[in-house]
Amino acid sequence: MTGETATILTPDSASEAVRRGALLAALDVVNGSAEERFERITRIAREAFGVSGSFLNLAGETHLLLKSQQIEARFDPFIPLEDTFCGRTLGQDGPVLVPDAKADPRYADLPSVTGDPNVRFYAGVPLRVGADQLKVGTLCLVDPVPRTLGADDLALLEELGTWAERELAAGVDEDRMRSVLAGLSPREVSVPGYAISGLSVPHGVVSGDFHEWHVSDGALYVTVADVMGKGMSAGLLAAGIRGAVLARGTAEPSAAITGVEAQVAPELGRASSFATLFHGRLDPASGRLDSVDAGHGLVLQLHADGTETIHRSLDLPIGLHPSGVPRSTGSVLLEPGDTLIVVSDGALELFDSTLASLSRLGGVYRASGSSQEFLERVRARAASHDPGDDLTVVVLSRDA
Repeated sequence: MTGETATILTPDSASEAVRRGALLAALDVVNGSAEERFERITRIAREAFGVSGSFLNLAGETHLLLKSQQIEARFDPFIPLEDTFCGRTLGQDGPVLVPDAKADPRYADLPSVTGDPNVRFYAGVPLRVGADQLKVGTLCLVDPVPRTLGADDLALLEELGTWAERELAAGVDEDRMRSVLAGLSPREVSVPGYAISGLSVPHGVVSGDFHEWHVSDGALYVTVADVMGKGMSAGLLAAGIRGAVLARGTAEPSAAITGVEAQVAPELGRASSFATLFHGRLDPASGRLDSVDAGHGLVLQLHADGTETIHRSLDLPIGLHPSGVPRSTGSVLLEPGDTLIVVSDGALELFDSTLASLSRLGGVYRASGSSQEFLERVRARAASHDPGDDLTVVVLSRDA
């Protein structure tokens, strides 16, 4: 390893620098703050090899980010790339082993060798991400005492590097998933005499809730669903249910949900999951909202006269409802000045976790100047009182 020559930046490698910068930006890891998912890797590396320092480095276009550093004297997380071992070894495919940096002309002039932390020993493995396995950094060890690594030690360092790559790749997957699922939010619609708005706050990266609305043949269709669980699996199941609902966009609610259940129940069963769902069709002329409520039961109607009604569910969730048993249907009449608030159960966790929380949400709505102000208050409440679950709120109001 030590006989290889140092890498000089060429126009091609300069182009790679731009690609690295773009990829790291997509990873959302280019700030200097520590993340435990990387910290545990560098802690294990330092302890396993008994070295003075271990680092997880990410190489941008011109600077190196010390994303995780385990060493007694911490360093500025951003260092000019050309002044680092990582920067000088970006062109090398495999591990780099430097038993004594002071005796190696490729690295003897590096600031980390001539000054603190007085590196003599260096060992690093590349970190690659993306379909083309672009090298974006290194996991490395340093020590002020010359030494080397045996084959087993080098294999262990490479395994730790693989772990780091998977953590980085998970960031890419989450970023893609976040982008895809964020794109599933409903678009603005215009229904004369009515206003509809909503928000969804995931507990993690993505939400197992979804809300959807669309207009077809003058009718407004609105859906709120909550898949059991949180995270990626719940988000993927929710996306599948949303697609099944949209595929039946003009069907009356009972027929639509019967078809949705036939399509998605097997997948929910394989995942040992289920979903509660409210799906309704509003006739704007009459204010009548015909609906199916599959175990959801979190629908609050605020009447113009100051009273309220909580509409409960009589059916089991999708994935648990007995096959062949017809769904119950219901209808709500929205009078001028009425508002319908449909939430997922995360909204209950903003208060006392009981149905009384729906009434408290209604109080927040009545005290707000607009639906948008209400939703911002809900978002602020979620920020200060973590519901510990995905949170969705949809507001449908009829002009007075």
